[in-house]
Amino acid sequence: MEKKKVMIIWDFDGPIGQINATYPYNFNYTNFIKEQENVLEILDILDEYKIKTCFAITGFSAEDGLSPYSFQDLILEIHNRGHEIASHSWKHEWLPIFKKNQIVKSLNRSKSILEKTINSRQEVIGFVPPHNRPMSWYKRAAISFGDRGIFPFFKMADNESIVKILRENRFKWYRVSYKNLLMKLGLQTRNITGRAVLYKEVLILENHYTGFDNTVVNHILNSNHETYTISAHPLMFHFKDKNENKDNFLHFLNVLKNSKQFLDFVRPIDLVNRL
Repeated sequence: MEKKKVMIIWDFDGPIGQINATYPYNFNYTNFIKEQENVLEILDILDEYKIKTCFAITGFSAEDGLSPYSFQDLILEIHNRGHEIASHSWKHEWLPIFKKNQIVKSLNRSKSILEKTINSRQEVIGFVPPHNRPMSWYKRAAISFGDRGIFPFFKMADNESIVKILRENRFKWYRVSYKNLLMKLGLQTRNITGRAVLYKEVLILENHYTGFDNTVVNHILNSNHETYTISAHPLMFHFKDKNENKDNFLHFLNVLKNSKQFLDFVRPIDLVNRL
């Protein structure tokens, strides 16, 4: 029996991501420090459980600069502990309203600076879009007015356009979030942790679950999918009221590790390498 593959992807925004977040005026300097302290604690826990994950990091955080706005040493430590480094854009941009050349510049600058920071010991081939946008994918009958840009007036407000750009710029996997019309109408069941499907030479990680609560634990244990994609933000690790907090994470790991099911914690790059 083939093992179920569980992927954990951390959206490591950094200060630039917090500043450019959906609600930017809620940020404070303490959170810049706390997010990085949380990452160190997460790394220690992952070492203890012998689990490797993926950290999608904003490229701006790898540029030369002052702490806590730039943290090259921490990015290198994440890599040295065996975790995948992926791009979370250069400065947490809102992609749907950007032009193609702006997105290409963001992708390539983030890719190059992240690879330089880890001494080119891993190619950055994964992309996690900020704000999980765009959520529109017209070929799959998914339209989201929340993207703030409507295709064709904004050509980048369609996942089809992003996939093409990623393929052209040497990215090999892409995490997306969308609901087609049947899902929105309740006529089609949505796998809360999505699938991993190869599409036009790019591995698509569909419809991840955010957090580590009992909903996702029970889903993994009581279903039989090939892959399960979980996302979390290191900043939320110390907030007791968030699904992504430390207590939920430890419970998630302990239950799955002790379940005696055939489970394998993998990184997206591992799936790509097996294709």
